Order: sequence, then structure tokens, then C-alpha cells
Amino acid sequence: MNKKLAGIAALLLAGGLTGCNGGDKGAMDRNYGNDARPIGYNTNEGDRGVDMNRDMIDQNAGYDEGYNGDLAQRIQKKVNDMNNVDDAHVILDDNNVIVGIDTSEKNKGAMDRKVEREIKPLAAGRDVKVTTDDSIVGRIENVDMDLQNGKAYNEVQSDVKAIMTDIGNAGTDLGNAIKRPFENNR
Repeated sequence: MNKKLAGIAALLLAGGLTGCNGGDKGAMDRNYGNDARPIGYNTNEGDRGVDMNRDMIDQNAGYDEGYNGDLAQRIQKKVNDMNNVDDAHVILDDNNVIVGIDTSEKNKGAMDRKVEREIKPLAAGRDVKVTTDDSIVGRIENVDMDLQNGKAYNEVQSDVKAIMTDIGNAGTDLGNAIKRPFENNR
């Protein structure tokens, strides 16, 4: 009788386990659809006190060979190492160096001038344009990341020209600066 009971228990157990794995949407199916996002974390362990995100940018930059990514990164590193700079992004455009800064500095105009003076020697004769305007800085960051990910400069050139125009207009014609990001999407 014990053998019969043990056999039935084993059969029920095996049948139950087989049922859990049957079909396309079984218990072991790990396809979570489009709602799941990979989750990770950063640590400064072994990072010698340097910001982890900056290290990752330095190591993973894949600029297009026609773009001077080395100069852009040297300028970016110099600005990021300055006091009161939380994050900086740099775009090189013909005769211009465009720098967008996230800063904790209260006097943003003074910060713009300070950054301009500091990087002028690295700019190799280019004009230096610096902005702390949050909306423009975000656009500079997007273009910088596109360039670091290998996009050719001519793919982002219209965005860069619009950013240059908006930096020039930010103090005098804020209406155009707000309107400009939507004009390139037509």
C-alpha cells in the first residue's frame, strides 16, 4: 500500500510541475513586455573619488571620426572639475565651443564668464559660448550624447545652429528661445 501511495504522490507532483511550465505564458516566462526597465546602481567603490557618470562618458565615448571628440572631452573635463559645476556638456561647431552647465552657483552670469575664461586657452582659437539656461543646457546635453554615441555632426547640425541662435537670443528675445526647439521638428 505504501508503494501505491508513494507512486500516486510522485505522479501528482510530476504532473503539477509539468503544468507550471506548460504553454507560452508559463511560470518560467520572463518576458515582461515593454513596461520593464533594467535596474542598476552606481557606486564610487574603487572610483578614486571621481564622479562615476563622468568616468563612464570618458570610457564609452564613440565619436564619429570626423568630429574632434578628444577636444570636446578635454574641455568638458576641465569645466566639470570647476567649483560649483554639477555637470557640463560641450559641443564643437566650426569656430565655436558651446558649453552647457548645470550649476549650483547663484550668480549664473558670473559663472558663464568664469567658465569662458577658463576654457578659452583650450578652445584653439574658437569662440566660446557658455550657457546656464536649463532648457538650452538640456538640448546641449542631448546633442552631446548623440555625438558621443557616434552620430555624425551633420546629423545634429541643425540642432546645433538652433542652440547657437537661442544662446544669442536668450537674453534679448526669450520668446524665440522657447519657440525654437519646436521649429526643428517639422
